[in-house]
Amino acid sequence: MYKMYSNQKPILQISPLTDDEYMRWSGLLAERLGIIVPKERKMFLQSKIWSRMREIGYQDYEKYWDYINSGIEGNLEWSQLVDRLTVHETSFFRHTPSFELVEDDLNEKILRAKETLRYKIWSVSCATGEEAYSLALLANYVCQNSQKKSYFGVTATDVSAPAVALAKQAYYSIDKITNIDKKLHDGLDTINHEMFTIKNEIKKRMAFGVFNLLDVDKPSNIKYDVIYCQNVLMYFDKSVREQILNGLVEHLNHNGLLVLGQTEINLWSHPKMQRVNKNRTLAFRLS
Repeated sequence: MYKMYSNQKPILQISPLTDDEYMRWSGLLAERLGIIVPKERKMFLQSKIWSRMREIGYQDYEKYWDYINSGIEGNLEWSQLVDRLTVHETSFFRHTPSFELVEDDLNEKILRAKETLRYKIWSVSCATGEEAYSLALLANYVCQNSQKKSYFGVTATDVSAPAVALAKQAYYSIDKITNIDKKLHDGLDTINHEMFTIKNEIKKRMAFGVFNLLDVDKPSNIKYDVIYCQNVLMYFDKSVREQILNGLVEHLNHNGLLVLGQTEINLWSHPKMQRVNKNRTLAFRLS
């Protein structure tokens, strides 16, 4: 039994997850989200559940389990726990070569366009928004400096409702601005010496929503020119990764680009997709 202390007084006593409890909780994550927590990461799962239980005063896994599965309130609490389990460290322009690939793709499509281009991007796992706003800042810069009329829109989704709520607000600590190229700073508003945000004209081109990747097979009328899916597939097992990727293909426009993390998938192929030849990237194009 572990004791949590505040001012030297024990406030909560929470037992470690037993093997049966680990199987139960990891099974729930696999069922609802497709996320796999291997046994060697049992302590990770335990610590995340603990931290949320402590916040709301639960000491017993069974009672917390019942609460999470208790209707509307349980759904809201599940969303809070998912936030603990799935939102990881992110940053603006996290992988430069991938963003360069998107920039090249947009420039080329503007050049080839016979009429006004409307370029649609989907940030699949936006977390607290840095990836989605990076894509928007880049697209805004390209469109503003183009000889032809062009517009862009960014759809940003995540399985965590609290993360999506933070992304919509778009408030970031000033130290994160160092990852944003100075040529893109016209899209930023400095609030004070500690915080900055994204300008409203760019925010207006953003659409945020909660989305579970296990639902990717559901039909949609929206097709995207770029689907940006990095740092998320690693949490799924191989068969689910392939299911997700095959589903994402159906959301691409003709000649659309699917951008992945370099180490997140091996040996995946699709009859409609061709590997993009660009150093230090993993991307496929719909032929």
